[in-house]
Amino acid sequence: MKQVRRALKEDKHIIEELRISEFNRSGEFKLLKPEKLLWSDIDDANIVLVVFDENNNAVSTMMGITVYEAKEAEAIINCSVPDTLHFPSIIFTSAATLYPLRRSGFNQLIRYYFLLYGQKVDIKTFISPVYKNAPRIKFMKMLGYEFVTPERNWQTKLNPNSERQLGLLEASKIPEALSVIEKYRRAIIDEYKWQGTPLA
Repeated sequence: MKQVRRALKEDKHIIEELRISEFNRSGEFKLLKPEKLLWSDIDDANIVLVVFDENNNAVSTMMGITVYEAKEAEAIINCSVPDTLHFPSIIFTSAATLYPLRRSGFNQLIRYYFLLYGQKVDIKTFISPVYKNAPRIKFMKMLGYEFVTPERNWQTKLNPNSERQLGLLEASKIPEALSVIEKYRRAIIDEYKWQGTPLA
């Protein structure tokens, strides 16, 4: 059944497999520490969303980690964050989509549900670590993201092929971002319905 839902601990093996296989296929970086993508207490404590196709195969996933101060954010993303950042924030991480389905809109479908959730629980900023040459940046700019280059970066999980940046979406831009996703990703929103208890 085509659906989007919150991943549970019993889903951890399919989530791990999707993360590791697709990180290894990425042309944006080389995966150095696949063990960092294994399900952990961080997954249990935060929100992992997953999209399933009609055969119940996981085709896309992403985790949203809620943080309440700069030091907490920096510990998660292993780079410095701007002094002007507003909290609480949600950091998007461990995003992976099956290679043949990339650019099909699944990343934005998952982002859509996180934005709806953030609007309800008064999240001030969404933080998306991204590499400068990533194809998704064009669409993220349409959503209202602004991009900054961290002053310091100590990430060791990946070896990137381009400069690491932080995409920042302020709460005031959420309505605009939702409208853009609804306009350009309406078909996939209608096709892959939310299943289960709403996030908030």
